[in-house]
Amino acid sequence: MPVAVITGANCGVGLAIARRLLSSDCIPSFSVVLACRNTSKAAGARTLLLEEYPQATVDVVELDTSSVASVKRAAIDIRKRYQRIDMLFCNAGAMAIAGIDVGGIVRGLATQPVAFFESSQALRQARGQVTGDGLGLTFATNVFGHFLLIAQLADAMASDKSSFGNEARVVWTGSATASRQQFRRSDYQHVWGGAAYESSKFIVDQIAEPLDRRLRARGIRCVVAEPGNVCSNFLGSLTVPLLPLLVAAVFYLLRTVAGISRFTITPDCAAVACCHAALAPAVDPRIKYHSRATRLGTSYVEELPLRGCKSTGEFLLSRMDALASTLADQQIDQPTAI
Repeated sequence: MPVAVITGANCGVGLAIARRLLSSDCIPSFSVVLACRNTSKAAGARTLLLEEYPQATVDVVELDTSSVASVKRAAIDIRKRYQRIDMLFCNAGAMAIAGIDVGGIVRGLATQPVAFFESSQALRQARGQVTGDGLGLTFATNVFGHFLLIAQLADAMASDKSSFGNEARVVWTGSATASRQQFRRSDYQHVWGGAAYESSKFIVDQIAEPLDRRLRARGIRCVVAEPGNVCSNFLGSLTVPLLPLLVAAVFYLLRTVAGISRFTITPDCAAVACCHAALAPAVDPRIKYHSRATRLGTSYVEELPLRGCKSTGEFLLSRMDALASTLADQQIDQPTAI
């Protein structure tokens, strides 16, 4: 039975990925691992999945990708439970929202109103946030924690063929907000910049292909899938009345009237590219797999070139290799079964 590990799977796109895998006609059964920071919410998601798919195997593993110790504990736990991992969805992500950027809203609506709703220009991101390991918080959560998890699980994924006939797959959840303009080598963890989320998603795009080259010899492929503009819980930290409803209304208007297909809106539509990248007979790391939706909400996948730079990707991998080596001897407690 194929095993899929999904980070950040207690809600949103991660939970939708789990649903799509469990309902897939391609493979009769899956073992799905919900790897989440909040195990109470993950347990609730597990209950929902088992109500919908009573015969499914769904497990919960505690994982906080911003914590090196948590990543290592989760990896030990997963390796103990499963001899083989077929898919790893690097989906968990966070944006440290400090508030609404009124100036950004005015500029965006005045200059590029459609592009404004495709971006995070309305949000003011916190600066100077670091983890207990001394890493940039958004960088650690969205990128490095997953990079370390891949390294920890690579032996369990390595093989000529996975349980369902393809190579094992690592699928990163990317973003259209990935911005080269927001990336600086001197502050590649984007601790002091004002667009840490965009920088982290740019890093994902840059490391995917060189990481695929590294893993390919072991029978593991690494690709990026982009969910489009989806109404998720990213705005949950803001206490602006009716904001999520307003955002959803604008998204539906732009999709149905203007026909802008990247407004996938629902997590189910948004998850289609991630699942395609995991289940397709063959994938290309030079391609970014985009979730799209028709005016009426029918989902499909669009394949577009991944905008990667070889030197930037190699620079970033070398920095993360060094971080992983520095943190390799960190002591951790043994994981607790959930």
